[in-house]
Amino acid sequence: MLSSESVAATFLSHGSADLHPVMKSLRDEAPVFFSEDLHMWIVSRYDDVTEILKNAELFPASTRSIIMSSYPPEVREVLASTSTFTAPNMGFDGSPAHERLRKPVVPYFSAKGARLLEPRIEEIAGLRAEEVPAEPPVDLVQAYARPLANSVVIALAGFPAEDHDRILRYHRAVNEFFFGRPPAHLQLDYAHDLLEWEQYLSALLAARRRDPRDDLISLLTRKVARGEADYTEQELISFLSFDVVTAGFRPTSFALVTLFDELLEDPRRWQSLREDPGCFDGLFSEALRRSGPALGVFRMTAADTEVGGVPVPAGSVLWVMTASANRDERRFPEPDAFDPHRPRMAGSLHFSQGLHYCLGANLARIVARAGVSALMRRHPRLRLVPGQERVYEPSINVVAPARLLVEW
Repeated sequence: MLSSESVAATFLSHGSADLHPVMKSLRDEAPVFFSEDLHMWIVSRYDDVTEILKNAELFPASTRSIIMSSYPPEVREVLASTSTFTAPNMGFDGSPAHERLRKPVVPYFSAKGARLLEPRIEEIAGLRAEEVPAEPPVDLVQAYARPLANSVVIALAGFPAEDHDRILRYHRAVNEFFFGRPPAHLQLDYAHDLLEWEQYLSALLAARRRDPRDDLISLLTRKVARGEADYTEQELISFLSFDVVTAGFRPTSFALVTLFDELLEDPRRWQSLREDPGCFDGLFSEALRRSGPALGVFRMTAADTEVGGVPVPAGSVLWVMTASANRDERRFPEPDAFDPHRPRMAGSLHFSQGLHYCLGANLARIVARAGVSALMRRHPRLRLVPGQERVYEPSINVVAPARLLVEW
């Protein structure tokens, strides 16, 4: 029998072995489940999840106010003065702001735009592969996946390479506020880091207006100057702070680590990719369907409604479990099996769906392909270190390995 306490304990235990069994129990017994311990509704079946994702008007993603409310007044006051927490952006806002902000950058992030960036991404992946320590065992997360993801985002966005460490410090503050919880004694320091970050971004935007380059920041400033994009200064800062850096650094590395984990779990998968690089897309999509690094997304209800026949009041918080939906037997037969040839793969929700479909999905796929290919060329016999202890990211909504030891 499911209880709020047991469900909450499972979801709050990083990498819990009970995660998928509990999600299956929720799908079978209580697909729309209210957790008193988590103070939110958990939605676990594929059809209900997709219904929510496709209806951004009734189920908006505007949860920044909820995040802010969990911090003490002096921290909230600082956060409320930032563009990251107040200006419209694609991660949290719905129509019409979302379309206004998204349209100017769609060509850059489209499949065609991503292919134009592929040679540069492959070059970065090759350089990062050369920097992997020569002697195993090696932690693939720290030594390769994170540095590669960070380097790609920094280079393509147009941040100065020499500011790498500074940007990571700022990113840590933003990421902790949105996806973790900074220790109480660090919260105010992190909030002031966020203010400093936005001052840095404002100065960089001004520099790119004076001296445009071949990067995303220059592209946006040019479009705004020509009237081809309708962004305020605050919206540009919010876009760079959250939509580019926060949504680009760690999620990209999570996807890459998840893919390596799935490919190396069964050596036949790694070997099949070595023999036929053309099978990459199926392997990538199935790895993220089966073991996507995000449990789900958070939504609110804009009005009293029903989900799966269950009444849900206005103002409720929903944890929309895409990881559960991707293993829903009603949509994907034998969902726990790894099958890169399975039908209806396009229905996988690892990049979400609807208005908030991941803007960087095409880039993430190319980064993953380049990342795997570069390391495969350097270490074709790469394998997992047997018997290693599994360690997962300390985030409520992430199930990606925080360490992945490999050898060759």
